[in-house]
Amino acid sequence: MIARRATILVLGAAVAAVSLSAKAGVWGSQPDIGIAADYNSNPALLNIADTAEQHGALVLDAPASYVGDAFKFSVLPSFRLSNSQGYSSIDSDYEHLTTSVEFDTERDVLTTAATVARDSSLYHDYLLSGSTGVRRDSFSEDLNWDRKLTERLDWDTDLNWSRVRYAESASSDAPALTDYKYSSISPSLSWAESELGKLTATASVGRYDSLVGETESKSANLQLGLTRQLSEIWSLTASGGYSRAENSAAGEECDPEYLQFGFCLPIPATINSNQNGTIFSVNLIRQTSLWYLNAIASRQLLPSGFAYLSRQDSYELKGSYTASVRWTFSGDLHRIQYQQPIITGGTGELKVTTESLSAAWLWTEHWTLTLSVTHVLESYGAPRLTPSNSGATLLLSRQFDWKSFE
Repeated sequence: MIARRATILVLGAAVAAVSLSAKAGVWGSQPDIGIAADYNSNPALLNIADTAEQHGALVLDAPASYVGDAFKFSVLPSFRLSNSQGYSSIDSDYEHLTTSVEFDTERDVLTTAATVARDSSLYHDYLLSGSTGVRRDSFSEDLNWDRKLTERLDWDTDLNWSRVRYAESASSDAPALTDYKYSSISPSLSWAESELGKLTATASVGRYDSLVGETESKSANLQLGLTRQLSEIWSLTASGGYSRAENSAAGEECDPEYLQFGFCLPIPATINSNQNGTIFSVNLIRQTSLWYLNAIASRQLLPSGFAYLSRQDSYELKGSYTASVRWTFSGDLHRIQYQQPIITGGTGELKVTTESLSAAWLWTEHWTLTLSVTHVLESYGAPRLTPSNSGATLLLSRQFDWKSFE
């Protein structure tokens, strides 16, 4: 698995920190294991008929943590073992491992995390058609420092680095996914103007590079925002600002010395372009003892596996209803639109709409039976292609009691 050495270093540092902790803490774990059965009408999102598949899978989450007075260390492994072959399906295997360390003082909270994962690019975000549903290896590191300057003023800095590699697609006409690395730093300042709300100012700079060195994006943005408790059950978080990205790609142009004689001699050249515009994020929540509703809208420049950073417009409405002690119902409607600069000029566009409903029945104190239905629709290309998938999953899971290792 990728970045194995880095993960070992993170684990080793965390274990060493635990062993050196002056005050005793508590080790413990609360694993969750499940058996799933899937049916999907077109799990690879192909533009051909007769693509339905049925699969079974074993799902395992085994989080473990150490908690001390001012220190917390967590290991979060997650696995899916399916009878689906390869990584071209949303029913493919996955293996994720996240480690995190948190130090708390009276004024500061320092958190670092590392995640290594192997999964399907299609399972990860339903991106593009099934012809690009390939193995996705990723590694990311994050460092966050939150400092309380005064009773009302907070300073927060987040540093992030990630690397993603894709396997080659079996389809020769598949849109190419680009291996990339991405790093960013985002400092922010927040001021609690009252008990009910706070104002924020956030800046961010980032750099996106394809691992083959053909394309590059440098981005910067500035946003102002607010968080407000509107009432006992309503809360709002909103921000808006301006973003700019400078893109460059390795290409060719005609040598001007030869153009005057009527023919083209290709020479290396750099192709430049810009992505400028507004960005925003709005999050509205309504929460009661029985209902939870969340409406989200955002526009950001983010890495996605294309040649450059993509402008992503995302709109989502999700909620849940606790009908009784045993029954919980939930739903999610999510639409995301990618706008991607093309190296040769212009922009490409991809839309993904996901609808899902689920019902969870608490069979016993530890056993839960969950039925989920999902519909995914993509729209991309010229002429326009609209592959879709309708699926259903039945999951029987058991959550074990918290087990202390002491």
